[in-house]
Amino acid sequence: MKKFLKYIKNKKEEKLKNKPLWSRPKYSRDIKALIVKILLIFLSMIGLFATLYSLMDTANITHTSASIISVVLLLMYCYLVYYEFSTLDGKYTFKQSDTISIRNYMLYWIAYGDRVAIWTRDMSWVKDEESKNLLLEKAKNKELIICLPTHTDFSEELQEKGAEVYVYGTELLNSPSARFTIAHYGRDWSKVAIGRAAKSNKHVIEEFDSGSHPAFSLANELVEIAMKTSKKINGNQT
Repeated sequence: MKKFLKYIKNKKEEKLKNKPLWSRPKYSRDIKALIVKILLIFLSMIGLFATLYSLMDTANITHTSASIISVVLLLMYCYLVYYEFSTLDGKYTFKQSDTISIRNYMLYWIAYGDRVAIWTRDMSWVKDEESKNLLLEKAKNKELIICLPTHTDFSEELQEKGAEVYVYGTELLNSPSARFTIAHYGRDWSKVAIGRAAKSNKHVIEEFDSGSHPAFSLANELVEIAMKTSKKINGNQT
């Protein structure tokens, strides 16, 4: 059993070594904003402690009462920090102009997402050789599903290399505004990354696990609809 587990582990490590080492962006605009918030909360707690301390009769303050005040303020601070982190989970915010970080995020998601399903309009985001080579590699490994209204030159190339390309036609949906990629497609632990434009020149990417949010179910069902529609229109050809 140990030899089998070691064999599986070595195979996974070998597979990762053969893949490009894409890295998920460590910081986004929301992370930086969070750090500022935490610092402001900390300074506010210090200011509150100083205000309370100045209003008290210091001659009558005991070590016990001072400890209680400190613990209460510390607990309040910890709760506020926890709340900020819990509301940030699975959300990345970038500047619209920060195309490199957005691209790196998507390449990381695709490279290490096992079998992936990409819902796109025309594959126009694939502009550089690194992105093209990664998708071609996924296609050769039978780990790529593409859903789009009409074929493009690159989608046809991906299909020739082994990708499942589902063309559902412009009559069903001419120019889809949704952009998402499902990683580990078909697995119980699959998850979706949904990108959208936001106010103040922001691009937001949110992640949802299977069964954790209706957004995942909707994305998964859209892929299934595209598959069935494509097969109905094109027969057995995808």
